[in-house]
Amino acid sequence: MSSTVGIDLDGWQRLVDGLREAVLVVDPAGVVRVRNAAAADRFPRLCPGERFDVHVAGRQHDLGEGWNAWYFTDSALDHAHLRLAGGSSRQDTLKTIVQLAAELLGEHCVAVVPATRDRLEWWRCGGGEPTVARSPRRASTISEVLTGTSTLTRITSLGEGNWGVPEDFGSALAVPLGVGGALVVLRHGDFAPNDVERIRLFGKHAAVALESASRLTEQQRTIDILRSALLPLPLPEMRGVEMASVFIPAHQRALVGGDFYDVHPRTDGSATFALGDVCGHGLEAAVHSGRVRQSLQALSLVETNPVRLLHLLNTSLRATGSKLFTTIVVGELVPLSSGGARLSLASGGHPAPLILRTDGSVQEVSAPGAIVGILSDVRFHGEQVTLAPGDTLVLYSDGFTEARAHTDRTELFGEQRLRTVLKECKGLSAEEIARHCEEAVLKWLDRDDHDDLALLAVQAV
Repeated sequence: MSSTVGIDLDGWQRLVDGLREAVLVVDPAGVVRVRNAAAADRFPRLCPGERFDVHVAGRQHDLGEGWNAWYFTDSALDHAHLRLAGGSSRQDTLKTIVQLAAELLGEHCVAVVPATRDRLEWWRCGGGEPTVARSPRRASTISEVLTGTSTLTRITSLGEGNWGVPEDFGSALAVPLGVGGALVVLRHGDFAPNDVERIRLFGKHAAVALESASRLTEQQRTIDILRSALLPLPLPEMRGVEMASVFIPAHQRALVGGDFYDVHPRTDGSATFALGDVCGHGLEAAVHSGRVRQSLQALSLVETNPVRLLHLLNTSLRATGSKLFTTIVVGELVPLSSGGARLSLASGGHPAPLILRTDGSVQEVSAPGAIVGILSDVRFHGEQVTLAPGDTLVLYSDGFTEARAHTDRTELFGEQRLRTVLKECKGLSAEEIARHCEEAVLKWLDRDDHDDLALLAVQAV
């Protein structure tokens, strides 16, 4: 029957279903007729048709003719649920779970959750800072909760496990905490019926929060692993040269971009180095730059001549079917026994490298060539230069020269301004040159949007 003495039960059900507080509609005979989802969580045994028997304070609303609506709010538990929902990592969420459970539900709390290598983690809190311990997967006293065959277990003896709580506890209850986990609340006194339901409800919310945080933690771990393969490697130490770099992606939250640089030393003291720029932005460009770097590293094992290396790289990238093209400068570095270094360079559509000589002059290294990865019929030209001790070769991406002034977004930083900045670096080390260039372009931008920025400084010593 959906309507009795003017009470529309279906209407009340629709009205209260979306409320966060627990609501029960009780008829004149004291029988529950309507229960919303929050009340089902808080009073699972109090189904419609059961006699209203609640021993906690609630707010009564007279509906007339002996009918009443009862509203129950647990502000402390609601606040705890909000705190749980804000967890972003598995570790922080587990700490919050045991802290809140110890504060609101008992003197001590232990969260037992699956860990790697078939072990269990025991997160414990007794009012202080949460601690964690690990053990083999043995916890017979709460095994039914851990396996999901029970939704509530009363514990009379702790048994094995890293409980870390006083042995003279009075009562302990265990409820599920997600798949393979359990939340154990301990206190010196006994639990009242309402305490049991609060622990059940807290356990449900804690399990949801832990599952969500665990998923986010695993996603972040996957992202970090994938990102690490796309980030530049630390520059190697090499005899006869010092190197420094600048790498600032356009999307700094992602930490990756389409610009890249690499240096691959060989056992004979020489090295292949490169700096490039994949067209596009963000993750797609970063993934393609990773493909370029991996191809170049593999190809440099069998070919050292920069011109032939670019031809092989072009063929390799075209075979992937990608529509993104790359501009790049590839070089071979050979330290000279008399001091300085000999460089062989080839460029694929990239801004020409610059050399800062010890007298403060700046020279361009012209090695024209087509973009890489799109056309089958391409031409590349090589150029050889010698760096005397103190001379510095600077490779850079167009993010530097095309950086737009914060005062006038139509004005570019430009190659001439970059040359001027390099002239100011006379007598500086490779690291100081890289930092001076970085500071100059960032001051020019003044926190405005920009393209990826990459620079590699190679100084003969």
